[in-house]
Amino acid sequence: MSHLALSRIRPPWALALALALSARGEGALLGQEGIPAPGGREPILVLAAASLTDVLPAVAQAWAAHGGGPVRFSFDATSRLAPQAVEGAPADLFFSADQAWMDWLGERGGVVPASIRDFLGNSLVVVVPAGRAAPSGPEGLLALDRIALAGENVPAGRYAQEALEALGLWTRLSGRVVRGGSVRGALEWVSRGEVDAGVVYRTDALAQPAVTVAFGLPADAHREVRYPAAVLSGSRHPRSAEAFLDFAAGPVGREIFRAAGFEVTWATPVATGPAVPVAALPDPTSAVRISLVVALLATLAGLAPAVGLGWVLARTEFRGKALVSTLVFAPLVLPPVVTGFLLLSLVGSQGPLGRALGSVGISIPFTLVGAAVAAFVVGLPLYVLSVRGAFEAVDPHYEELSWTLGVRPRETFRRISLPLALPGIAAGAVLAFARALGEFGATVVLAGNVEGSTRTIALAVYTLLESPSGRRTTWVLVGASVALSLVALLGFEALSRRQRRRLEVHGGE
Repeated sequence: MSHLALSRIRPPWALALALALSARGEGALLGQEGIPAPGGREPILVLAAASLTDVLPAVAQAWAAHGGGPVRFSFDATSRLAPQAVEGAPADLFFSADQAWMDWLGERGGVVPASIRDFLGNSLVVVVPAGRAAPSGPEGLLALDRIALAGENVPAGRYAQEALEALGLWTRLSGRVVRGGSVRGALEWVSRGEVDAGVVYRTDALAQPAVTVAFGLPADAHREVRYPAAVLSGSRHPRSAEAFLDFAAGPVGREIFRAAGFEVTWATPVATGPAVPVAALPDPTSAVRISLVVALLATLAGLAPAVGLGWVLARTEFRGKALVSTLVFAPLVLPPVVTGFLLLSLVGSQGPLGRALGSVGISIPFTLVGAAVAAFVVGLPLYVLSVRGAFEAVDPHYEELSWTLGVRPRETFRRISLPLALPGIAAGAVLAFARALGEFGATVVLAGNVEGSTRTIALAVYTLLESPSGRRTTWVLVGASVALSLVALLGFEALSRRQRRRLEVHGGE
């Protein structure tokens, strides 16, 4: 391995990995015991908890140095990966951040029971943005405004909530909690300074230089954090998968995990147990209400900009028009999560606009206003596109005739252009409303997934997909979303037809 590759790994890991790579001869590092025979050359796919994002690739590099085959990874929250494995994802190995989800998989025949290994542990810590004053203990959290946790069905999120409940703080803190999609999502918000603190795994905190560990949560305040791993029953390369798992649980793998801050024990098979516990399911009524409010706010906020931009793009020529048009329609082609990231960079606490707003006591991220802003930005291009088409369909001779009669352009716009384009404007509003109802990517980045505040239908469905017991509620929300979207699209079609008929009547006069 090159020095460049090693430089990308944190120093403790680099040392452990360098030792592993120097032992290219079988058993040279710690003797032949624990160094398995290399697997096949076909790549294996590993589904792994997000908190293993940095360390598992280092294990795979050491595995390759010992003659092992290629390994590919899919990192995400355990609560999302487990259902994917059951639904037939073409994966070979599963590294869970929670014993309960491994049990859930075992009950459904998703893993090979004899292959289960339980050799990793972790602990929870409270982190704050680097450079900020840190609370000295759990009670200090009560003085903070926002605290980031992983999702309620994500292991790290459930452990954190259990700890705060055991410490008697959850009731007073729950209204300030912002939920990330995974523990790494919560850590990212802390590192960017968008929240005052977060509860994450100790290993994640060590891997992020932009945060400072304030204190650790008592280990006896929550269930033990374990990382069981197993070969999936649908593996296409079970021998290679088991060989890599044995290597990860062996002397070389354990050394790399230990250097990364994990608690390491000897690998022993574990039996499956009770079904996975789940958090309280999202309230579908609340999600529908928030979605309607967000969509309505976004549509109303977009009315004036859409009409102004639509008329300018339809009726005027000026230098830079192509640039303006490109910027307006960019959210149509940008991935929504990219749009959300750009918005967070602009209006977040560290962004130029966010700092200005913060100086007057206004905060946009993780609020209902933030959700509306995200929906406004992604829906505005469709709004402007429809309004522009409506103005372009209005015969400019009507406006010119009005001017020849001495009517000022502003009055002409109000009395001639706007009334004729009104059905098209209304159609654009309905289309933007429908788009806002379905917005997800930008919303989850900018506004988070806060129960009762920013959790829209899309976010509630996303949360429920992580909960095996939430299927019935999922269908309720899916039905509501489909019904609302279809009604909005039918309204758009009706208004569009009305616009065409109206222009045909005026064109024939």
